[in-house]
Amino acid sequence: FSLLSHRALNTSMDYERPNVETIKCVVVGDNAVGKTRLICARACNTTLNQYQLLATHVPTVWAIDQYRVCQEVLERSRDVVDEVSVSLRLWDTFGDHHKDRRFAYGRSDVVVLCFSIANPNSLHHVKTMWHMEIKHFCPRTPVILVGCQLDLRYADLEAVNRARRPLARPIKPGDILPPESGREVAKELGISYYETSVFDQFGIKDIFDNAIRAALISRRHLQFWKSHLRKVQKPLLQAPFLPPKAPPPLIKIPECVINNGEGPGLLLDSPLCADVMFILQDHIHIFAHKIYLSTSSSKFYDLFQMDFSDESQCLVVTERHARDSLLRTLSLDTEEDVAVLPNLSPCSLRASKSDGTLKMMSFSGKHRRTKLSLASWSKAFYSIHKESVTNPVTGSPAHMTVVKMDYSIQLGPFSAVLRFLYTGELDEEERDLMKIAQIAEVLEVFDLRMMVENIMNHEGFMNQEITKAFHVRKSNRIKECLNKNTFTDVTFRLEDGTINAHRPLLISSCDWMAAVFGGSFMESANNEVSFPGTSRVCMQAVLEYLYTNQLCPMAELDPMELTALANRLCLPRLTALTEHYAVSELVKASKDGQDIDGEVLTYLELAQFHNANQLAAWCLHHICTHYNNVCANYRKEIKAKSAENQEYFEKHRWPPVWYLKEEDHYQRVRKEREKEDVVLNKHHSRRRWCFWSTSPAPQTAQGICLLPRAPASNPAPRKEVPTTHAVPMFYC
Repeated sequence: FSLLSHRALNTSMDYERPNVETIKCVVVGDNAVGKTRLICARACNTTLNQYQLLATHVPTVWAIDQYRVCQEVLERSRDVVDEVSVSLRLWDTFGDHHKDRRFAYGRSDVVVLCFSIANPNSLHHVKTMWHMEIKHFCPRTPVILVGCQLDLRYADLEAVNRARRPLARPIKPGDILPPESGREVAKELGISYYETSVFDQFGIKDIFDNAIRAALISRRHLQFWKSHLRKVQKPLLQAPFLPPKAPPPLIKIPECVINNGEGPGLLLDSPLCADVMFILQDHIHIFAHKIYLSTSSSKFYDLFQMDFSDESQCLVVTERHARDSLLRTLSLDTEEDVAVLPNLSPCSLRASKSDGTLKMMSFSGKHRRTKLSLASWSKAFYSIHKESVTNPVTGSPAHMTVVKMDYSIQLGPFSAVLRFLYTGELDEEERDLMKIAQIAEVLEVFDLRMMVENIMNHEGFMNQEITKAFHVRKSNRIKECLNKNTFTDVTFRLEDGTINAHRPLLISSCDWMAAVFGGSFMESANNEVSFPGTSRVCMQAVLEYLYTNQLCPMAELDPMELTALANRLCLPRLTALTEHYAVSELVKASKDGQDIDGEVLTYLELAQFHNANQLAAWCLHHICTHYNNVCANYRKEIKAKSAENQEYFEKHRWPPVWYLKEEDHYQRVRKEREKEDVVLNKHHSRRRWCFWSTSPAPQTAQGICLLPRAPASNPAPRKEVPTTHAVPMFYC
């Protein structure tokens, strides 16, 4: 009971407090123009988010009893305008034309008439319906015309219509009213005009402060004895709303998908451009690629780096008996079974962590073949040599390195090891995990051994981190092989030189390269491929991306040249990375104080031509947000752009044309008002407060009460200064 009594007391005190003017403000207008949201923004300080902006309109009325039940609303109703304490009471109304609003209009001090700048019909109804109704029920009440939903004037209407409900009326560009339309109607009706946006929190205070001024001026005419109303100004001008700059578009880079089954794994299944053949159990042939094996395993790297081309240092592997093969099948331990000639000194190759020493010798016979025995170097390998082998995919002969594996190595586990070396993945459903672990141990593939151990311990979730680390190390090794020209098998001839590359890596990472080197094109059989119009720096960046999925641009790299090459090779992710690099360089140069407008104009049409849509969108945004400066310095370049681009500039330029017109009108009217105020102040200075006047005063004057002066004794003019009586003056 005490709380309700306290609230009722506070409410009644606003009406009884001296020098506190209570203003009843009635808000009217069509449905869905934003009346209730405008009232809530003033009375409750509510904001409007994007979801509420796009929600379907539901007719509501803000209850007037909020001033009685909500202390916060009552506190926010109190304000001071031009040194006058006021309490503003807002009355919401239905927008239906047939509703009876005579009770709302009763004893109103000011009426705020709203329309939507995105609904021309609502402005038409201002003249044909609302203003007539207001003058019928409260003919002497001042009216303020308000254009709501100002944010729709600069919003992306296509995005707004897409986000709205399917049954909502779409907003067309032709529906957006310019400020002149509302101002002309207000001038015709003889009322003030303001605009507001609850979404941007613009114009809310301007509207209600000036509505209060209009109400107080009207009250001052009736209650002229209230001296505290003397300083109230007439409604002020509203500065035009400068829409915020649109944020620059973000460069989105597609996620990098590592080994999705269509890259290295597919290349292992279909060994195109293979340069290694493994022989298992004397009759099983597996084809592979040196670059994948060497960058994934240091053991294979050491193996393929051996130099055994000199026949004087090669040995012949003696034919083994079936019993020896059976013994080697049962155990991976290998004894040296080579005969060393006394006239040759052993050549030690310490290329890996194995303890064995590689011994070499020569042999001559009817069918001379040169091989290198690996039995003492590793338990997994038997011998290695080079010969011409027919590629199983193309059917053409190719010079390959042939590695004969130990007889104990089986096809299934060894294939699983190779697949891991290619893709970094291990199937948890593999049956021969122990044999895979043994081969991984012998080949020193410790990542694979740890993954097998995790699977057997039911901790397979830990393998994700191992796979990530594996790919990082592999990428670094691949980049090192590219820089050192290790295991390269193709040469690109460029405008300023040549650069070597690896066919397997190109085929597995680029569909364009796979078609060139794996199809029926002549480049598939050539060791040298020509790339006209491409620099070495640009091709180096492309190769590093294809090898590592990362872009490492050099200082002399031209972003547009790289964009053109990425588009030519059908590499959308590289295009996105290049766009991000180009934008970063432009932003950095702009922050350093450099003029980038000319460079942006050059980038624009090149980006559009090479399908760099994100870079083109960024260039369009930069030109539009700096349109005045760009036009001032590059007028010819702007006019040389395509008609589509010029239309985009005019539509999205910042500041927009309507703002420039409004700013010009505002400055012009403001100067006119300043001149009027100067004249009015001069007039008031002559009538300033004075109780006794020493000069003759006229008998009547506007706003001044005069007492008659005693007539002069001699009306004839005198030469000396006449003596005057003091006349009291009072300002009403």
